[in-house]
Amino acid sequence: MNKYTVMAAGLVLSLGLVTGCGSSEDKQPNDRTAKGSSAPGPTEGEKTKEGPAYDGPAIPGLAAKPAWSVPARGAVDLGETLLFVKDAKGTYVGGGPFENDPVDGTTGILHTADQPEPLTLEFRDVKTGEVRKTLKVTAQRIAATTWRDGVRALEVRTSATTESDGLSAEKTAVTVTVYGSDGAELGTAEHAAGTFHVHEGHLVEQDGEAGLKLTPVGDGQARTVTCTGPQAMCSYDPRNKDIDGGQLHAPLITGAYAFHMANDSTYAVEPAELVMSELATGKKVWSSADVTAPKGVKLDDKGQPASGALRVLDVREGRILTAWNSSPGSDTWITATYELAGGKQVGGSTAYSYDDYPGDTVNTEGSSVFSPDHELAAATTKTGTAVWQLADGKEVWAQQEGEKAMTPLRFSPEGVLYGTTGGEEALAVDARTKKVLSKSLPMEQLPLFSKPSGYGMVTTDTGFFVFAPSAP
Repeated sequence: MNKYTVMAAGLVLSLGLVTGCGSSEDKQPNDRTAKGSSAPGPTEGEKTKEGPAYDGPAIPGLAAKPAWSVPARGAVDLGETLLFVKDAKGTYVGGGPFENDPVDGTTGILHTADQPEPLTLEFRDVKTGEVRKTLKVTAQRIAATTWRDGVRALEVRTSATTESDGLSAEKTAVTVTVYGSDGAELGTAEHAAGTFHVHEGHLVEQDGEAGLKLTPVGDGQARTVTCTGPQAMCSYDPRNKDIDGGQLHAPLITGAYAFHMANDSTYAVEPAELVMSELATGKKVWSSADVTAPKGVKLDDKGQPASGALRVLDVREGRILTAWNSSPGSDTWITATYELAGGKQVGGSTAYSYDDYPGDTVNTEGSSVFSPDHELAAATTKTGTAVWQLADGKEVWAQQEGEKAMTPLRFSPEGVLYGTTGGEEALAVDARTKKVLSKSLPMEQLPLFSKPSGYGMVTTDTGFFVFAPSAP
């Protein structure tokens, strides 16, 4: 079972001169109209000045020298731009990891504070470092999110507290504002103080044990997705953006679709079922109950999969990628791709055995990491890394017994696969040939990649460095 450990910290956010979300202390003026104001001063349009020098090793898949750098400790990747945060003194701020940060290593929360403070949001061109826009805000938290159809976006929350008049209860309202890569406002929504997440342009919150309420940011009708079955429970995990319900796991929202679960329990009488429906209408589009389990999945005496454990890994271009548990209690998962229309299996299937990892972790059984072009996937197996083709399930290469097992972490757009063997250094290998390109990359200098530019980002103790892509 391939899993990731996570760290926890309590965080809240607001935008404007207001109180922290959900707080009943340190009251501030009740101003719900506070917005980020454009600051077209001398920094906007400015070419990046010479930043800190990079003194780390060459990174396969990236140019030898950075295209630009700034003395920052992190940024939110918005695709065409990178978002940085400066404090009132003009110093870049950022930290982490924080609670609910993504398991893929990207930035979730960029900035958080106990009290509102004046900040500057700085949108820089990912390739040149040029400042495209700045926004002046007073905030407690700045976080990465997604807008409709997975478009990368920025979430900022503002809260306002209405004091008690002596009889009524004190109330705190939260306003969520989502910004695009150009700093333009995409939408806003108001919500009572409490626990909720922002994903794909929706507020996501628990609705009882077996439901999740999805409320659009801006216009649109809210809907609830559910888990049904004996002892069924479902929840949203912001670390991997999945809806989890016992043995079933799938992306909560993927483009115009959402998933829910039926008969999801270890004690279910009927086979567990993952159902994909239209996000706006709830109309059923695909169900795991309507397709044939791939070869290698053990069936019961009714011809149904003996194990109810099933994952949806990806939905793309009219196809859905799944991983099926081979048999009850087994660590072996079998991947298979199906056409959404008709449910026909596309290509073959691939079986992998995953290791168990104890501790407070995110459950990613049967999961894989994908190349940016979605041609390849890499899985962690009991013998190390295996790479396979998404289109037909054909294995490209796999580690064998006796090799030093590598856990794959991410692909570069140019075909480099980065991973770790459990030490303080990382590996870089050619994703197609298995050739080792580097065996001594410091873990803290393992790059992340901006989409769709393919530029690599590295954060060190001295600064934030952006590299152009290169052939391995």
